[in-house]
Amino acid sequence: MAVVSVALALLSGVIGAGFASGREIMCFFAQHGAAAGASVVCALLALSLFFLRLPDQLARAECSSLSALCRLRFGDRLGALCALLFSLLFAITGGAMLAACAELFALVLNIRHAYGAGMLLSLLLGMALAARGLFGLALPGAALCLLLPVLLFCLLALPAGEARFFPAMPADMPVYAVLYGTAYGALSAAQLAGMLPLLRALGSCARRRAVLLFCALFGALLLLGVAVCRRHFAAVCHQALPFVALSRQLGRGGYLLVAACLYAAALSTFCAMLAGLRSLPLPLAAAVCLLFALLGFGPLVSSAYPALGALCAGLLLLLCSPQSLTVDNPQR
Repeated sequence: MAVVSVALALLSGVIGAGFASGREIMCFFAQHGAAAGASVVCALLALSLFFLRLPDQLARAECSSLSALCRLRFGDRLGALCALLFSLLFAITGGAMLAACAELFALVLNIRHAYGAGMLLSLLLGMALAARGLFGLALPGAALCLLLPVLLFCLLALPAGEARFFPAMPADMPVYAVLYGTAYGALSAAQLAGMLPLLRALGSCARRRAVLLFCALFGALLLLGVAVCRRHFAAVCHQALPFVALSRQLGRGGYLLVAACLYAAALSTFCAMLAGLRSLPLPLAAAVCLLFALLGFGPLVSSAYPALGALCAGLLLLLCSPQSLTVDNPQR
């Protein structure tokens, strides 16, 4: 049961509003045409590498958290700075997802102060789930496993519409597909680095099963999303929110379904970010995320998250390197 719960908890964190809206799927995968499959494989391989290697590093160094491993590998001062960068990434991502939850409330509910009420209710719900530990983190992942396939199959069944014209692929497009898929996997792993202790707590065999189950579930959803984007490429290639644009053909029921998927995805990632900020008391971690959420979803996702995510992904690569670890550090 722990294996399934950890896999669902990882799924909760990796599927955010960008994935559920189709924007990330189009940007990182579907736009590569016939090479989209290679991009998906590279993303899954990158996630598997990080989620297997980093918990092993934590176990070898006898560290219980990512921040302790950073201090052990980079020294006290630089390690503390690296840990702060990861915490900042978790707080910014959590704030962006909390703002997305509030925006969904404002779009769906035609009432006064829907945005503020949605943010407050989502904040309290996220705190309640995060306080339940592994079960609370796995619950949104289970909801996503139920909701997303229904939405994606409904969108896949829609008529393809106008003829699908795919852009001509230059000779180096497969290289771009590999790079984009690998980058997506690295960025997602950095975003979920705060959940590594969940994998660390499992034995090596159980850890491999959890990662394999996570990759199977996430890969299936990702391939299904790519199939939707490929089938309706002409209609969604220039859409900011591809799945939202397609859902208009499903009527009000489809609109509510995509809204439910987006909310579950945003809330699940918010819970995962609260878990990543485990070094802070839960109310303080929620307050930090709320502070960033007040800046709004757009500014956080368009500027702060990509740069900080790339920096933290680079740090994860350094932590995965085979350099010897000094396990007698008292800061572990």
